[in-house]
Amino acid sequence: MPDTSSPLTEQQRRALQVLGHLYLRMGHFDRVRKLTQALLALNPGDVWARRCLAVALLKEGDAERALEQLDGLLTGGPLPSRDAALYLIKAQALWQTGRADEARNAMNAYIAAGGKPL
Repeated sequence: MPDTSSPLTEQQRRALQVLGHLYLRMGHFDRVRKLTQALLALNPGDVWARRCLAVALLKEGDAERALEQLDGLLTGGPLPSRDAALYLIKAQALWQTGRADEARNAMNAYIAAGGKPL
């Protein structure tokens, strides 16, 4: 259900999501970060923006801040298989921070959530 307190219409929010997705695909992670931070300022509960921000931070080499974003997304129990990639992103961030055992646990969670073994 969309947040009715947001100043953006659903169509505007969707257009910004498409733009953010294109920025991710093109490797413009600084633009993704700025866009998602703006969306989160308007709606702190925007799950899509938090996911994209985590990926952008990870790709920019800021694994600790990526983990902060992911921790908020991964609390609350097991995820549906469509969200399994969050565990994979978390595993990459943990690996970058030198936390190999935790990264392996995140990979196991990824597979258990329905992700395909790499």
